[in-house]
Amino acid sequence: MKKLFLIIVGAAMFSICDNRFQKKAADHSDKFTGANDDKNSIFIIPLDSKSLICNIENNEIRQLGSFSKKMNSKSIVVNNEFICSIDSIISVFDIKGNLLKKIYSDFKLTSLHSKNKVVYFGGKSDRYSTNSGEIFALLDLEKEDFKLEKIKIPIDIKYGKSIDDILILNNKLILVDNIVFPKYLLEYDISEPKNPKHILTKELENNGTYEHIVKGELNEDWLILLSSTVGMGGSSDYIVIDGKTDGYLEVHRDHGFDKERETDIEKPGDFNDICLIDNKLYVLVDSTVYTLDLEGNISLENMKKVFSNLRSIKKIIRTPNNEMVFIGKDNQYEKIN
Repeated sequence: MKKLFLIIVGAAMFSICDNRFQKKAADHSDKFTGANDDKNSIFIIPLDSKSLICNIENNEIRQLGSFSKKMNSKSIVVNNEFICSIDSIISVFDIKGNLLKKIYSDFKLTSLHSKNKVVYFGGKSDRYSTNSGEIFALLDLEKEDFKLEKIKIPIDIKYGKSIDDILILNNKLILVDNIVFPKYLLEYDISEPKNPKHILTKELENNGTYEHIVKGELNEDWLILLSSTVGMGGSSDYIVIDGKTDGYLEVHRDHGFDKERETDIEKPGDFNDICLIDNKLYVLVDSTVYTLDLEGNISLENMKKVFSNLRSIKKIIRTPNNEMVFIGKDNQYEKIN
């Protein structure tokens, strides 16, 4: 394990509150108050063959139904009444998994999240034009027509860029904009979910060429971003930690062939997934999960392996009651207490 990672601890790459962000608008973060109205007790377990609709009962996973979306799709439960999935299209199901509507968008879908019965979508336009690039849209499930509404983004959009994740905390929504530098976090006030109001743009520092933000995690104390880069010197994965303790984790992989040793260069581990629960960060490294106490020192020595009965883990799911489910190969999964 110690040979696999290069852990770099220091000043954060960015901070929500510090001036390493280049602010494009006045900071109105005090406007974010109140609780998230979504009280989902149901969650989705995506498998290779289908997705399961589940809840927790008597500390055990109980399967309520299923629907025909696989691991490579993204699905969320909306207000305990609907399920919304994205792959090449948007699919809306009832809570039992019955298909209600297929929606064909004119942009590539990359991310989704929801508040109440409003679903937010991020993506990118595949058309090469002055208006191609990042896309932000919403779908109001209270309306019977299930019609997408695009929301104007307050930056100059660029071809090839996308909104690759959407984070929500209470009445705050954050769009993660990436790929081509400059990259941004775009904050919206969603106290009126059907009418998101942009209040702040924060520019992110660049970790490397062709950086792609894989996933973000957000709670009251922490903002975590998992990203990957690729260039002539190889590829890297980064986990940037911003909150009560700042730092970042990095693993680098060289490309090619070692001419002196005449062997292939050994491939270090990959950061494949993250999950934030309270003050602990869980990191899927290759097919094994490790945990890091964010209130302690951010170091290799503080990363501890999480025991699992699964031989190989592919994904981490956080349940509505802040527990974890590990998803493995061959449609296996395990609840972690």
